[in-house]
Amino acid sequence: MRGTGTSLEDRVAQLENKVGILTQELAALRGATAAAPEGKSPPSETSPPPLSGAEASEELIFWVDRAYILPRIATTSFILVVALSLRTLTDARIIDLELGTLIGMLYAFGLIIYGWSSYGRKSAQAPVFALWGTIVLCSVVVETHRVFQSLPTVIAYLLLALTGWTTVIMSRRYQAALPVFAGTIGMSFAAFAINFPSPIFPLLTIILILANAFAAYATHLLRASWLRWLLLILTLLMIQIWTLKLGIYLDKVAPADLDPSLQWFLPAIAALAFAYSVIALLGVLGRLQDRVSKFDIVLPVINVIWFFFAARSAIGHGLTEPHLFAFPALTAGAAHLGVAWWLARRGTAEAHGTTSFALAGGLLLSLALPLAFGHALLASTAIAALALGLGLAAERMANGGVRLVSYLLQFYATASLVFLLQSTDKTEPSLIGAAASGLLALIGAYHYYWARQHPPPSAGTLTDRFNADDRCAALLLVAALTSGFFTLRTGLYQALVAAHIATPQAFSSGQSILIDATAIILLLVGLNQRNKELRNVGILIALVATAKVCLDLLGLKGFPLLLSLFSFGSVATIASIVLGRWGRSASRD
Repeated sequence: MRGTGTSLEDRVAQLENKVGILTQELAALRGATAAAPEGKSPPSETSPPPLSGAEASEELIFWVDRAYILPRIATTSFILVVALSLRTLTDARIIDLELGTLIGMLYAFGLIIYGWSSYGRKSAQAPVFALWGTIVLCSVVVETHRVFQSLPTVIAYLLLALTGWTTVIMSRRYQAALPVFAGTIGMSFAAFAINFPSPIFPLLTIILILANAFAAYATHLLRASWLRWLLLILTLLMIQIWTLKLGIYLDKVAPADLDPSLQWFLPAIAALAFAYSVIALLGVLGRLQDRVSKFDIVLPVINVIWFFFAARSAIGHGLTEPHLFAFPALTAGAAHLGVAWWLARRGTAEAHGTTSFALAGGLLLSLALPLAFGHALLASTAIAALALGLGLAAERMANGGVRLVSYLLQFYATASLVFLLQSTDKTEPSLIGAAASGLLALIGAYHYYWARQHPPPSAGTLTDRFNADDRCAALLLVAALTSGFFTLRTGLYQALVAAHIATPQAFSSGQSILIDATAIILLLVGLNQRNKELRNVGILIALVATAKVCLDLLGLKGFPLLLSLFSFGSVATIASIVLGRWGRSASRD
């Protein structure tokens, strides 16, 4: 019994020794954990060990099985086998052509319907059947019409539209984006391929309008701006092809003798432009997706630009009279401005789309006014008045973006007038041009004065940050000075005529003196009023004077050249004095 007791005591002692060792190790481990640097955690027993090569391959196989890649590949293969078998039997005349076409379409519709039901069952194979059903159906329609010529054109386009509509309903029913993606792209490219390179443009336009509408709906399911940009590019490509063909045919035949597929150009692009305007409006209202996309913001401007220039090209080839297009275009431009006003008055914080619709409407009006008036000078004056009106409206709307649009339109009015006068009044400026430029100078000067008396709102939008401190109002001053120069230019010419010295050299030298005098006045007034804007515009005009005197050195001689160099030297001297005093004043401050 003693030996047994001793053995038991020894065992107890060993256990106590082991417990003590384990306690010490646990204390040391706790100390190491407390001393570990912040942000680093000790190794956890739950963290998985690094995978070996065999374990990694097993994980990859498990992922492939979980993603249903292999079953989907197998399903795709069998779908294509059946489709190619039907095509082979039809080519070999084993199956009649009409019967083969019918079977192919029924097969494709069957795939789409089965995909529909698979989405209802939440099957992993549903996307495969929906995708390949759409591809097979579009392929059968194109090949049957284009190659075998056994399917009427209207029926072919109707089938494509039906395919797209079915995929939209499927996507809406099951909140899945892939069916509408496949249907939209498939119907668009198939419609292009049906009669390429001579499609039936009116029918193709209808298909593309539907496709763009479906793509807009697809963004409600999943942000898909790439799809909308793709369809916009495809649509503009169709318009370009139509325009080129129209120009070729109108050079040979009268508009009344054109093929109907070419003759409906203007109504078709008007319908397309209207559809894009509605899509853009829905987008900026947030009806397509929660966050307004950049596509919806820029779409109104892109829309009116392509619409006008496509129509202008057709008018240039004699499709219709300019005024017949001008008045509907003016109405559309006014409607865009009305939408901008309504968006700004809705009371939302950012008023998305106000600036883009205002810019689109202003551009369309500016481009269409010369066609409506038939006289570019009158149109430039009307554009300047429109710009001033937009500036006044921008204050009521408290919208800095519309205010910036008014500046751009005012500058555009002056630029278009200058381009016209420079190309038509090179040697003998007209009094009509002087009157128009003088009126633009007055409007631009008042616009600038009004802008400086009414600071813009600080709403914090992108356009407000771009136009910080209302610095873009300097464009109004430049526009007014430019228009005023062309008015004074006419007075200078008349004075030279009265003095019987209206030679090209004297006229050129006199214009240099006008530019130099303007720069001197702005620099001195800017220094007197400590106005950086006037100073900077004066420096800009001094740079223009530098370029002008360089041209005078190449083209003038004698007394006219002497006057030109003297006036430029005066500008350089005044500029040096002004900038020197400005620098000393800034250092004292």
